[in-house]
Amino acid sequence: MGRRTVTVPEAADHSETSPGVMSIADTAPAESTSRTTQQTNMSPASTNINSYFPFFFHLFSLDDIIRTISNAVITDDKTFNITVSRNNMMERGLAQWQRQKKSSPSYPIKVTFLGEAGLDTGALRKEFFTGKVAGFEERFFESGPHGGRPKYSLSDLDKGHFRTVGEIISASLAQGGPPPNYLMLWCYRFLCTGSIDFEHMEKNDVGDEEYLDLLSRVETATDTSIPDLTNEILNCGYTGQITIGRREEITRAIVLHANLRLLPMLLQIRDGLKLYGLSDLMAKYLDVCQPLFVPGLEMTADADFVLSVCQAEYSETGTNQEKVEVMVMNHLQDFLQELEQESVMERDALPSLSPKTFLQWITGQGHLPVLKEERKHFNVSIKFNHHCEKDFGDHRICYPCVAACSNTITLPVKHMTS
Repeated sequence: MGRRTVTVPEAADHSETSPGVMSIADTAPAESTSRTTQQTNMSPASTNINSYFPFFFHLFSLDDIIRTISNAVITDDKTFNITVSRNNMMERGLAQWQRQKKSSPSYPIKVTFLGEAGLDTGALRKEFFTGKVAGFEERFFESGPHGGRPKYSLSDLDKGHFRTVGEIISASLAQGGPPPNYLMLWCYRFLCTGSIDFEHMEKNDVGDEEYLDLLSRVETATDTSIPDLTNEILNCGYTGQITIGRREEITRAIVLHANLRLLPMLLQIRDGLKLYGLSDLMAKYLDVCQPLFVPGLEMTADADFVLSVCQAEYSETGTNQEKVEVMVMNHLQDFLQELEQESVMERDALPSLSPKTFLQWITGQGHLPVLKEERKHFNVSIKFNHHCEKDFGDHRICYPCVAACSNTITLPVKHMTS
């Protein structure tokens, strides 16, 4: 199918108003116009999804969704270049994304890490997306047992950070990065529809510790103690009598207040998700897209997956070299499995060591490929260096060498025999 050419206007703002959310947008705090024009410079791909993809109403699987937005990436020799430091990828990455004036995220993302000579053939981009999407969960969302919801931050809202979050999530899904499958269901459904399902909103949808604590105190309050909560209850928009007999109504008001104040943040994220027409796909195929945003489908690489994709290039069968290489692979298997079985305390002490980060080190990504076809052909080549002294001269400590562009790691084996 031929790709439709998209004209991207110069120096335009990324933001776009959706007719379906006008009534909600009107109630959100207005953003500074001068601030908005500084944030981003290009419009995302057209949101007229029906004209974009003539097969739109024939999408039935997650693979179809990913392929559709991947095909919406404009490939005409232009790139969206991001140069960022590894030391502060979260904040610097946001700033560089918003400051980019010469291109648009509608084009392929090309990443350069400061101080490194690596050429981005896809691995650096995946590493950038892996770090950003994982970092968003901590920086912009409050996690709970039922998923995450946006943090209430008017500062980030004013700077357009939530819109940038949405754009980076879209780019991650379209260009080989991980999905943000850590959102609460009600947040995801709002991103799809632009409206709130008040009828089914309940206490489990609240994640803010302040309001969870207030709900707990209201639930255990007595006739004599509930007046002490008057100010906090009134601040949640409740206007009725504050008595034990109205406990259910009070609880309802707290739940609605805790969640409705997050709508401006969700609206900005939804604006960002218009990139590549993703928000329209989510609206049409809400259930199909859900595993990309809501917990349920395991996307993180574990030890078994890493080992299953490792393809070792052994020496001739029966030789001493082959025996040593098999021994190295056994040690690697033990190492990855032990990392997975470590206690919480041990993981907190060494958070950078896990099967996920091991895979990310070699390939740039720590997640399972979303596309079934891509997962089928995904592999890591393992080579063995029996003569490292010839390559590196005299040395006492051997290190593995990684070529992320080809998903290859070369393991030294001299230490196994000396």
